[in-house]
Amino acid sequence: MLSPRWLLGVLFAWIVCLPAPVSASLLREVDFEHAQDVGYGFEVCVTGPHPALGGGDVSRAKKLYWSPGNIWRARIALPAGGMFVHRFLKRPANASQWAGTTGDQFLTTNLTLTSPDAPPPPWRGKTVFLHAAGENASILYRDLTGGGSWLGAPLRRIGAGRNVGEHLHQGTLAIPEGHEWEFVFNDGSWINAPSPPQNPPQGAAPAVPAPYAASPAPYNFRTLLDVVFVQDGEIFSYRPPVVVSPPRTEMRQIGSTVDGIPGRPVQIRLPRGYDQNAFKRYPVLYFHDGQNVFFPGGAFGTWDADRIADYETSQGRMRECLLVAVPNGNTYGSNRLNEYLPDGDTIPNYAGQSYAGRASDYLRFLLENVTPTLDAHYRTFGPVAAETFVAGSSMGGLASDFIGLTRPDRFGGVGIFSPAYWAAPRFLQNRSLPGGAHRVFLSMGTSESSTGESSSDVYWRGALDSYNAYLSSGRVLEKSLCFEGVAGGRHTEADWARLLPVFYRFLLDPRREAQHLAMEEFPPQLSLNASGLEVDLRTGFRGVLESSPDLRIWNADPLADTGEAWERRVVPVASGTGSRFWRVRHFPH
Repeated sequence: MLSPRWLLGVLFAWIVCLPAPVSASLLREVDFEHAQDVGYGFEVCVTGPHPALGGGDVSRAKKLYWSPGNIWRARIALPAGGMFVHRFLKRPANASQWAGTTGDQFLTTNLTLTSPDAPPPPWRGKTVFLHAAGENASILYRDLTGGGSWLGAPLRRIGAGRNVGEHLHQGTLAIPEGHEWEFVFNDGSWINAPSPPQNPPQGAAPAVPAPYAASPAPYNFRTLLDVVFVQDGEIFSYRPPVVVSPPRTEMRQIGSTVDGIPGRPVQIRLPRGYDQNAFKRYPVLYFHDGQNVFFPGGAFGTWDADRIADYETSQGRMRECLLVAVPNGNTYGSNRLNEYLPDGDTIPNYAGQSYAGRASDYLRFLLENVTPTLDAHYRTFGPVAAETFVAGSSMGGLASDFIGLTRPDRFGGVGIFSPAYWAAPRFLQNRSLPGGAHRVFLSMGTSESSTGESSSDVYWRGALDSYNAYLSSGRVLEKSLCFEGVAGGRHTEADWARLLPVFYRFLLDPRREAQHLAMEEFPPQLSLNASGLEVDLRTGFRGVLESSPDLRIWNADPLADTGEAWERRVVPVASGTGSRFWRVRHFPH
């Protein structure tokens, strides 16, 4: 029993927060299992109306993996506290039929399950701040996740803006926390989101990045964030500076200390506000084949990774981060096939030459030369795996898989686009799972082919085998593993560019970093229940629980960040300790 005297000491310092509805932005792992022999050449998937289960589109159904006894399994992360309708589905495994619905067969009628609950969020609904010219402003919005209709609401004018004639407005909207929402403003004229980036086309590079080519104007704001600040058409999770510097690209020549792996010029894309936001440190995403990554790319086109990241960041759909394009090319003596091929594998006859894998040496170049240069000259998180990522396509996708499995202590997330597994049978046979990077993005199209491998089905089956290995080793779909099987997807820069918004959201979800504005508007709470102290924690912040017998001397106990958007943790407290006071402090990482 807690003593009344101790109880008085706790309640002196903090107000107990009121309960709030369970939020969809916290995910809970759910096991799916179906036992049936569906015959050779077929897969079992699960599908349902929720986006995490394919959104009713059977071509986006989530594939299960086979285990002995003809038991098909998958663990999928679903929004907490929800009921999900689903059916199991039989699909042909070959690439040509996967792209359509021929041969599909439902194996069950509609089934339902409920995901486990999660702690209630520290805020309710959506909160928006807006800098606008008009004295009065309103918002038009709708719930995309819940399928709601368009609604309108006035915003409250709460203060002055950055200059004469501008005002600060605020609104609170009844959309469930964690739901994706769409909105526009009106302050006498419509305030829409900016149009996607557009430049004069250059060579194989398009004027508008591939993901937005078919998007008609006008453009609306769309984000998953719950507490946002909108200024000059951009969404922030913190109070932005008066003037925000635009993204920019810098070039650095990075030497090499690894024999046979030459130094090279590396491009670094800095996010918006890098110059003003000195309080921020940034995650880093390293791309292979860097000569094709930023606009305008090269002879094969461009990923448009810079323009797409700029736009997704501006609309609150991606974390601000550093993008690093590490190229390869004969002009400085690098050998792409040697550098990206895992050790022990060989390509015996490619365009009349043979190649031996040296991916471990390329990895040494990244770790000994490239990443230290970034960490020394830019505000990164340093050698922190959870904030360091790598991505590539084809042979670069193969290299990314190798790097993630070899050094998960340094690279916490990998992007494996259209991997050339055909080139590395020894690597596939010997690679060690369930180890590897914590978050794995794997994609493959059904119409892939290349100079090295002309069969799209060989590419497709290699990706399915890798997917099965990752899923069976304990990865959780939509949480630590994302698989994009693209109907009609080809082996081109434009196809990889189309996947980048999904990839960025998975690896660089803006809800997984410190939410400074939410922390400011909805400060953490500390309360008491029969089990002990209940502490409100937030991702991106280091929590410290402090106690004192007299409000003068404080003892501190750190509280680890679990990576969840928020968490309620109960800290047991021994009885009979006398009068004591408690408080929680939070510091950004």
